[in-house]
Amino acid sequence: MTNNINIRTIKDWLTFIIAVVVAVSGVIFWIQNLNDPKFEEIEEEIQLLRDDITQIRDDNHKILRIVGRLEGKIENKIRKRGKLE
Repeated sequence: MTNNINIRTIKDWLTFIIAVVVAVSGVIFWIQNLNDPKFEEIEEEIQLLRDDITQIRDDNHKILRIVGRLEGKIENKIRKRGKLE
């Protein structure tokens, strides 16, 4: 009878432990599924920001080239005026 009680106790404890593991796993899976759309939205926003940053860099390069050309033209005009006077 003692042997029967020990086996039953072990079986009950194993059942309890498995139930707890399954419950915790279920909660973790549920939480991850709740957060997936949020993570996807954040990743999309990050990608949009990266695209914007790339576009800003390209625009800055164009602006700097234009400014460089303007500075060159201004310097040329200043030199020409200095030579004429």
